[in-house]
Amino acid sequence: MSTGVVSFFKFTKLGFYRYREHDNNEPLEMGEMLESLHEWFQDRISLEDTLLWDDETQGYSHRKKVYLKAIEYNPNTGDYILVLWRAIGQGNGVYGIRADSRLDDNRLYNADEAVEDNARVIWGEAAYYWFCPRQNLFSSIRFHNSIADSAMLNSYVKDFIWLQSNVKRKVREVKEGAQGSYTTVTFRSDDDTNQDTLWFRCENKQYTKLTTQADLSQIARDITHFVQRDVIAARTIQEQDWTRFFRTSPFVSGEVTKDTRKIEINIEAKPTVEELQQVFARYNEDYSGLDDWRNLGFKKEGVGGICWLNKFVVKNTLVVSDLAEGGIDDTGHYTPKRLFTALELNRDSLLAPFAQDEHQEDTVNG
Repeated sequence: MSTGVVSFFKFTKLGFYRYREHDNNEPLEMGEMLESLHEWFQDRISLEDTLLWDDETQGYSHRKKVYLKAIEYNPNTGDYILVLWRAIGQGNGVYGIRADSRLDDNRLYNADEAVEDNARVIWGEAAYYWFCPRQNLFSSIRFHNSIADSAMLNSYVKDFIWLQSNVKRKVREVKEGAQGSYTTVTFRSDDDTNQDTLWFRCENKQYTKLTTQADLSQIARDITHFVQRDVIAARTIQEQDWTRFFRTSPFVSGEVTKDTRKIEINIEAKPTVEELQQVFARYNEDYSGLDDWRNLGFKKEGVGGICWLNKFVVKNTLVVSDLAEGGIDDTGHYTPKRLFTALELNRDSLLAPFAQDEHQEDTVNG
C-alpha cells in the first residue's frame, strides 16, 4: 500500500480577459478545458508527442519541458485524472520513460536499465492531479516519488490553450523582444460584434480554512516566531539566512544515511500579510504531509503552544494498492486506472468538506 496526500485547489481565474480588466471576462469552464485536452491527447502516439511546442515555436527553447503522460475521464462522476511528467536531469535518482514509448506503455527505466537497452529516455518526475469539474475544484495527489507544483500546472494549461486547443478563435504572432523572438497568442470574443482582444489567464489557489484577508492579517499581527521541524543528517550545518528555512528545507542532507535526528528550530519573526501568504502558498509543495515530524508552524504572542500550518490546509490522504495487473508494482508511480480504483471507496469522504462548508467556495472568475 502507498499513501498519497490529497490537497485541494480552485481556479480563481480561468478564462479570457480584456487587457487590464480583472472582472470583464469570458470564462472557460473546467470541464470544457479538460475535454479539449482529452480529445487532443487521443491523437498523440508517444510521450514526446505530448510536449506542447516544437523547435519552431519561438521563445520556448529554454522552457522546462513538461509532458502529458496520461489523462483519463470517468463518465460516472465527470472526474478526470491527469499525470504530468516533468523532465529533469540525467537520471540520477529519478525514473525515466522512453521518449518513443506508446502512451499506454507504463514501463519505467532507471539509469542502469537505460544504458543496457541503449534507450532514449526522458528522465523526470510525475505529478498527479484529480479534477472534479462538477464540484469546480481539483487536487494534487502527492506521493514520495512524485511532485506537486500548481505553477507548473497553470503553465501547462496556459500553453495548451495557447498552442494546441481550439476552444476559442485565436491569433498567434511572433514578436521581437530584448531576448529575441517570442510567441504571443491572443483570442477573439465569441460575440462577432465584439472586436476586443482577449488574453487567457489561468490562476489557482489552495483551499484553506482561512477565507479572508482579515483572517491572515489578524494572524500575522500576533506572530512572534516561526517554527520548523525537520529530519537532518547527524552533522553540523551552518546557515546564515533564516529565511531559507522556509523555502527549500536546507537542513535535509543530500546523502542517504541512517544516522539522522529530529530537530525543531524557533526563529523570531514578524511577517507581513503578504509574507504569510507566501508561506501558505509554498507549504504544500515543500511539506508533503507524509512525515509525521516535518512541519512548519508559528507561535503567537500571549498564546502557548505552536500553531502548525497543516491545521489550516484542507488536505487528506488516499491509499493506493501496490497490486497492479496481477503483480506487485512498488515503483511509486501510478496509472489513472489505479488512482480511480483507489478513489472509488474514498471519493465521497474526500469531497465531504466542500459539501459541508459552502462558505469556503468562491465563484471562479468572481
